[in-house]
Amino acid sequence: MRARQKNRANKMTEYQIVKNAVPFGGDIPDKYIFLKDAYSGTGGFENGEYLVPHPRESMEKYVRRRFMAYYCNYLKPCIDAHVNPIFKEYPVREYTKNAYFDGFLDNVDGKGTKIDRFMKRTAIRAKLFGCIFAVVDNFAELEPDMATALKNRKYPFVYLVRPEQVRAWALDRFGNLTLLKYSMAYTDIVDGNKVSKTVEWTWTAQKWVKVDESGRTEGANTIGVLPVVPLYGAITDDEENELPQSDYYSIAKANLAIYNACSELRERNRNQAFSLLIYPIGETDDFNDAKEIATGTTDMLLFRGGTGAPAYITPDSGPSEMLLNEIQNMIQEIYRMAERANVTGVQQQTSGLSKAWDNQSSNQTIADFAKNLEEFEEKIARIFGLYIKADVDFISKYNDDYGVVDVSAELDKITKALLLGIGGKFDKEVKKIAARTMLSADDDDVINAVIGDIDAQPDDKLYSKSEESVSGDDK
Repeated sequence: MRARQKNRANKMTEYQIVKNAVPFGGDIPDKYIFLKDAYSGTGGFENGEYLVPHPRESMEKYVRRRFMAYYCNYLKPCIDAHVNPIFKEYPVREYTKNAYFDGFLDNVDGKGTKIDRFMKRTAIRAKLFGCIFAVVDNFAELEPDMATALKNRKYPFVYLVRPEQVRAWALDRFGNLTLLKYSMAYTDIVDGNKVSKTVEWTWTAQKWVKVDESGRTEGANTIGVLPVVPLYGAITDDEENELPQSDYYSIAKANLAIYNACSELRERNRNQAFSLLIYPIGETDDFNDAKEIATGTTDMLLFRGGTGAPAYITPDSGPSEMLLNEIQNMIQEIYRMAERANVTGVQQQTSGLSKAWDNQSSNQTIADFAKNLEEFEEKIARIFGLYIKADVDFISKYNDDYGVVDVSAELDKITKALLLGIGGKFDKEVKKIAARTMLSADDDDVINAVIGDIDAQPDDKLYSKSEESVSGDDK
């Protein structure tokens, strides 16, 4: 009983908050918060704040519409589709054996996050925001020996800085980052209470500066290079001394339009979707008596002078169809902008060649980003090595197979290839492709064993005859 009363009280509080809020006018004060909300479905998409009221919509109706709004998230699957294929297999990492770096890969940020999980999270944020910055830092007071440092996690670590936290940055004439100034909020415990605080950092190759409530402190940068590595979500113009725009901002704006259109469609259908019974009565009939007639609907329209039988009328579906078509068109445009038209179920007939070109374009975009991730890891490793005064000689190699194999289509091509009757080594290689396609979900040892069986099979007769013919000509 108390739980129900508490929930009811919370709902009333939320209602009052929404009712007293200023309606959204379409302006987005912070694009990075908006992008985060669009990806996670939080903020204004969760509480309806991103709904734009109609010019003549009353506040009561607007509040009700905000509570009934639902968010169809198209941004998240678009971003995930350009990140997940890269991480479907763990990257191959080679480096000089080092206890500190082993511990770093197992706990990148001091919070127990392994390198693979950290990199996937970083990749998603870079795609979403357009860029992300990794700061490689170390402890001011180091442990006297390696065993103690490893036990207490007192060796270099990494943390991320999002674009909205950046206050200033600078590039040299080669496009290299030379300065990063940013602020970070954190929660401290003072006398048993949580207190929100902010610290501002400035890093250059020569020094660092820290400004917080206790004042300003600074010190020498002991490694002599800027310990900050940017990761860009796409290829950027190094000559522009500005934070890059996210490639997905336009998609997020389109998702905002869909969010509003879905709410408008739902509101119209809710108000007008049900048929209305019209009932003619005579000139001398009493309206009150007619209203007592039992009907199958809750609404009935009475009018005098009618001679026809009672009937149902239905509101015009044109406005709803218009909204629905607009929503469907925006969804297709989102997938076109995200280069996902062939993997999202958008109903559009394309030729095999056109589909191949689209897949190649999408795969190339993913491959370019995978290269960014490799360079990102290698730069972090070099900075890490400077802190521990050892070259870890780190190389990272990410997965480069991003396609989704259509088994039926592949087997159809394999069957047609075997029917050509070429035989010999050609048939063997085609059979190996068939084995890899059919057994892709099995262990590599199983696939290798099957391929070994194919290699061990004798060459077919067609191949033997061809060899005999060639041998006879030589003689």
